[in-house]
Amino acid sequence: MKNMTITLLSHQSLYHLFQPVCTLTDKKPLGYEALIRSKWIERPDQLFNRVIQQHQLFKLDILSIYNGILVFFSTPERRDSDELLFLNIFPSSLAEDAFSGFCKKIVREFPAYVHRIVFEINESMSETGEWNREMFLKNVNLLREFGFRIAFDDVGEGATTLKRIVELSPDFIKIDRFFGMQLKGNKKKQHIIKFFVDYCADDTMLILEGLEQSEDMELAIDLGVRLGQGYGLDKPGPLPGSPLNFFQPMSMD
Repeated sequence: MKNMTITLLSHQSLYHLFQPVCTLTDKKPLGYEALIRSKWIERPDQLFNRVIQQHQLFKLDILSIYNGILVFFSTPERRDSDELLFLNIFPSSLAEDAFSGFCKKIVREFPAYVHRIVFEINESMSETGEWNREMFLKNVNLLREFGFRIAFDDVGEGATTLKRIVELSPDFIKIDRFFGMQLKGNKKKQHIIKFFVDYCADDTMLILEGLEQSEDMELAIDLGVRLGQGYGLDKPGPLPGSPLNFFQPMSMD
């Protein structure tokens, strides 16, 4: 198990697929979410579980973030656009002392793109306690100081509470895919979404995940949702205009 984890993190076994976050009215991408994949392990949750067992989650997180930035901004199509890059990160990684040094490395190497990078905080229930750690809050504030944006992922399913939403004021709220699927026939889901639409009216952007059917997208638009993500808009795949790129090694220098 340990040797497999080291191989996963040290060799060209990891890559990203990218799924767009689209405006619902015209289905144009606002940006893309980088989704980590492994050529050895089919399911991402199994990859994370193996890495967690070996206490290597932080290393995987920063390796994924760094390579996502490298790939996304490596082509003129991305560099010259206004599209955003959504990068997943676990709360425990934000609670690491070493994260601030990694953050500064990104700012130093990619200064022109900082304002287009969105850190999407993963909603793992097993990491609920990490949200209350002093270093977590300190590093979230550091991201804001440098000009990065913050998103809460899977809201309504994971660890985020309304209190955390109010206190941390994310730039984006991503509503869990449960609420986007079969939306047309479920009044309770519609009421929840309308609540978040009203809450986000001022300075937060709402993204509804799990949109697969056209009738659900049409109803989401009627409810006031402007952004969505799901198979009905586009499936994860290689970044348009770019080949599939396996991860490159990264130093913390």
